[in-house]
Amino acid sequence: MNSKAKILIKNTAIYGAIIGVSAFLFFGVLKIATVSGNSMNDTYFDGEKLLCLRHAEPEKGDVIITDCDAGIVLIKRVIATEGDTVDIDFDSGAVKVNGETLVEPYIKEMTHLDEGAFEYPITVPDNCYFVMGDNRNYSSDSRDKAVGYIKKDQIQAKVICEIPFF
Repeated sequence: MNSKAKILIKNTAIYGAIIGVSAFLFFGVLKIATVSGNSMNDTYFDGEKLLCLRHAEPEKGDVIITDCDAGIVLIKRVIATEGDTVDIDFDSGAVKVNGETLVEPYIKEMTHLDEGAFEYPITVPDNCYFVMGDNRNYSSDSRDKAVGYIKKDQIQAKVICEIPFF
């Protein structure tokens, strides 16, 4: 075998490996999501692309991509996890988790919208999350009867970052 053939085989193997690893990352580990709507303003805006990590265990404060029981895909922030107690004072707009008022520099405005899903305080059931949009008064989230709690198996991915060049 001549040197040109060896180089061609080597380059083909390298490119094949790059394509294989990329496909694995984008179809098995990573996900690209598009923001639809204004419920996450001013953190994320309509039409922005987000890089997300599949199969990640979200924590309080993380932004997730979820498929709720209503059959729609939502991008929301995890406010509370299983066993946490959530209380919302819709007059003052304060959200409390386990008795502590959340410090939320990411929200657009205080939480005054009550969609009637619960009478507060509530305790998040096992294997569930309580989620809210950052644009609290323009968000369908766990406060909404059509959304309610998000089950662990409904979470598609955790947002890593915005993709500014996409």
